[in-house]
Amino acid sequence: MHYIDITQQKIIDAQNIHYEYMRYVIKKKLNGKYFTEPKPNPNIKSIHIVSGIHSEVKRFLNVEKNLRKVLVGTPEELDSIKSRFTTKKEIDSIKRLFDYEMWIDYNPKSTYHFYNAYDLAKNLDIPTCPYCNRIYTKTVTNPTKITRPTFDHWFPKSKYPLLALSFYNLVPSCNICNMGKSNDPFSLNTHFHPYHKSVNPAEILSYRFSFDYKDYSSFKFKIVPDNTFSEKSTKAFKLEDIYKMHEDEIVDLRQIRDVYSVDYLEMVKKKILLNHISEEEIYRLAFGVHIDEAKFDRRPLSKMKKDILKELGII
Repeated sequence: MHYIDITQQKIIDAQNIHYEYMRYVIKKKLNGKYFTEPKPNPNIKSIHIVSGIHSEVKRFLNVEKNLRKVLVGTPEELDSIKSRFTTKKEIDSIKRLFDYEMWIDYNPKSTYHFYNAYDLAKNLDIPTCPYCNRIYTKTVTNPTKITRPTFDHWFPKSKYPLLALSFYNLVPSCNICNMGKSNDPFSLNTHFHPYHKSVNPAEILSYRFSFDYKDYSSFKFKIVPDNTFSEKSTKAFKLEDIYKMHEDEIVDLRQIRDVYSVDYLEMVKKKILLNHISEEEIYRLAFGVHIDEAKFDRRPLSKMKKDILKELGII
């Protein structure tokens, strides 16, 4: 698990595009020909007004600050408005305006052909799942739309349809984490959200990978959380269970420890690479992952390997 740094320029740019394009579509659906602003993208097709929208929903979304909060509000802001509409007619209106299934349908005739799930995934460029850091979530769009991450709705869209297309409620993730996470209710002060980092130390994700073993060829992963927040978060995404398939990695690292001792990286540097590259590059070449926490999202298994390497005394 790792936080997604919302100060990164690519995240800010992706957010701005999401707001500009989605705002235009929603405004058109609400007001039709009475919304006369120019198209922000020439590839936008004709968008017709959605009839029968509940008056309270229309009034709320036509207030600019409200629509902005829905589309690009922070996780805290989304939490504050998630239950804004509760009646059957209001919910029906919301579902017709914020149609997630239409947005993920890459169809040349779709309203969202000019901007859809593939575009957001590509703009974000988050290469590994922020929940498990096990699986690549890279987006490939050439020559056709080939693959992209799934989008997890941290606030479930089935319960909170108003947030179905909210930028900070669309977490690019692997299918296993998206489909396999716990159905228990999440809240920002009890469970990890990739875009939310609390100022309260008790609500910050902090854990490490460790292991138990019967002998030198039989290891079992375990997660050691530093607080209740981290314990609930790692259990919700079943990290200990899903990492069982990677227990052979511990065997490999242990063999390095036994064969080459704790001086393995120094040996690689002096005997093979002749001091021509940095310590960080040596680590990446030796273990295939990044040592810098800020780059954990660039390579799968980065956190796990660093934690195990530290426990083994290799770094």
